[in-house]
Amino acid sequence: MKSAWFVAVAVPFVLATLGQAQTSGPNASAGLNPPMAKAATSPARPEAKGEGQITEAELRQKLVGRPLYLRGLWLDETLHFNMYGDLVSQSPKGSFTLCGVMIDHVRMTKKNIVLEGIRFGVHFEGEAQWDEQATSFDRIQITPKKKHQVIVIDRQLVVIPKKKKGDKKDKDKAAPQGSAGGTETASDEPAEAAGQTAVADADLATTQAATTTVSTGKNGAPTTMSPAESAEHLREAINKIFAPDLDEKMVAQMPDYWQYFYQAQQSHKQLVPTDQALVHPGPGVDGPKLLKNVVPLSNDFAQKSEVAGVASYKVILDPTGKILAVAVYRPIGFGLDENAVAAIEKSTFAPAVKDGKAVPSVIDVAVNFRIYSKRTAAGSPESTDADVPPNASPVTGKPPMPGPYSAHADAPAQPQ
Repeated sequence: MKSAWFVAVAVPFVLATLGQAQTSGPNASAGLNPPMAKAATSPARPEAKGEGQITEAELRQKLVGRPLYLRGLWLDETLHFNMYGDLVSQSPKGSFTLCGVMIDHVRMTKKNIVLEGIRFGVHFEGEAQWDEQATSFDRIQITPKKKHQVIVIDRQLVVIPKKKKGDKKDKDKAAPQGSAGGTETASDEPAEAAGQTAVADADLATTQAATTTVSTGKNGAPTTMSPAESAEHLREAINKIFAPDLDEKMVAQMPDYWQYFYQAQQSHKQLVPTDQALVHPGPGVDGPKLLKNVVPLSNDFAQKSEVAGVASYKVILDPTGKILAVAVYRPIGFGLDENAVAAIEKSTFAPAVKDGKAVPSVIDVAVNFRIYSKRTAAGSPESTDADVPPNASPVTGKPPMPGPYSAHADAPAQPQ
């Protein structure tokens, strides 16, 4: 039902990301050094000591103090990746609004790099103007105080083969010898052969230096004799793990309801359907109506950070009241929008009626998120009738987290 939304859905876009501006290109958009390009025409050559290696100072410059996002949406406070940027530890996944990272310490060893920082959640400011929704937010730390998120990335181990003791002696024997007086000259044939041998040796050295994976280490990880190759793998892994703000690749992996929001923000257009057959609640239109309300859940992150407020969503219904599409309109963040959309999709609506006939429609649905406390528990001495929602859990006797949402079907939301 993507085509039922707005024009911006059908055209390519480059996301105006949260926070800092980005440069073009898939690697440049990641805000980190792109992988080192392999020479296509120039011949490979033996690398000098230290050439092509990545330094701890370079990593600090690219990572420390910059707002980043974990592309894989991992929620664990300890993450371990292999040299290719693939997660080898276990971690649950969540919303991108819970996967912000701010690195403050980098430590590099021969085997890996260890990054320490904090994870933060994104809390959108609902009062902002519509065209500023994507950039109006607070970053709230969700890593416990006095603790750090620890991210370990394995490096490809660089192995330099040791020279054999007889190498220098054999090389001296192979060198052409001339007379002390200089009256004798070696024949052209031996000289030509010696030159060919020298070229062959140089080619062998070049081939060895340019060789990719040559063996495996003690832990089974590939090794290399090329520092540049090891550095390239590390840069690629970092680009695969982190995104600076939100780039096009990361948005493209989001659910449709988030893509609708960000594409509309980028196009600076209101989030409205293009299908002229869809009616809006108003004069001459009866409904649509919310028949069954499934209350969305809060989460521990929002409760601990006391994230509360009202978020709104646009919902397209067919003539039977079936939900065709949901879009984030005014988000709240902290993983709550995902819960709200899931609850809306499980709810039941009666279709809009115009001139006595059921018609497809679009309505605005508001969700009120609040903080759960013992005071709001059903049956609590401190609770009041206003505190206890009518759909309190029959199992726990407690109200759902957060309070119920309502469908605003009397009038469409007006842009601010």
